[in-house]
Amino acid sequence: MSLVLPRTQWTNADRSMWEVVFAKGDLLDGQGAMAHVRLTTQTSLEPRYGRWLEWLRVNEPHALDLPPSQRATLERLKTWLIALDHTAPMTRLAFIDGVLRVLMAANPERDWSAHRTLRTRLKKQAGRGEQTRKKGRVLSSSVLLDAGLNLALVAADEAHSPIWRAIHIRDGAIIALLALLPIRRRALVGLRIGQSVFFNGETATLALSASLTKSGVPWESEIPAPVIPALMRYLQEARPALLARAAQPHDALWVARKGGPLGYGAVAPAIKNGTERMLGIRVSPHLFRESYCQIWCPSDHHAAVSCWFIGLMPLTKSTPWMTSAR
Repeated sequence: MSLVLPRTQWTNADRSMWEVVFAKGDLLDGQGAMAHVRLTTQTSLEPRYGRWLEWLRVNEPHALDLPPSQRATLERLKTWLIALDHTAPMTRLAFIDGVLRVLMAANPERDWSAHRTLRTRLKKQAGRGEQTRKKGRVLSSSVLLDAGLNLALVAADEAHSPIWRAIHIRDGAIIALLALLPIRRRALVGLRIGQSVFFNGETATLALSASLTKSGVPWESEIPAPVIPALMRYLQEARPALLARAAQPHDALWVARKGGPLGYGAVAPAIKNGTERMLGIRVSPHLFRESYCQIWCPSDHHAAVSCWFIGLMPLTKSTPWMTSAR
């Protein structure tokens, strides 16, 4: 039995509210209060709100007769939290925050101060989430760089077939790149030769458009020199071999096994398999960002700005290098 009520089974009031809040439009038609959020964010909010509605349907069905924002009394949300007590603090925060984000956007005139206090308390309880799963997996960026270079330039030659050789070169180049430029997965798979990544002899530059950065601000950086050998080998050897398997050519930098652009869902397994092969540890893409920012950001203002662009840390007056510069 699903714990999430599908949108097709929501009340008319909830479906209508959802459509209005996320409505895309122009200055004439008007936009919803959350029209600016990315589709991935909207997609992640839907099951959280659906979980809330399913809990109401089972436990307080009479509340579904009320307008959506009126249902979310502090007492009712606290009762829902008790039902969620078996989940992790970060999970409980995600559910409450998701529901409140939608309802606050739909009814900004209401006094939500008590609800914000509840959310703040949940944030304090959640902290940074369960850190034990990261133990031993937040490695030095130099270790990750060496792993990527060794996979692309050495270990790939031991592959049992040409296709796996090309895949290992590709995965090694990705690992090496992320070790020193830990961009988000969406940006990584969105790289296009001649549009967002440019090669000039033995140098290369990334130029991410606003749509590819979490901050919504365009970002540009030279690809660090240590990454270039792996990247060039991929570009000259592995990418043509993989692209030859495609139904039609394309300009995506990263090519999948069957020749098409490497998909969002394929990135994490590729990186985890590559790091496990070289280090004996499965390192997720997110942990590359943690490694980079923990090591470089406290003392390097260029790295701190990079961490802000990739969305891992806020850029405020309390950032160490900004404090020391004042």
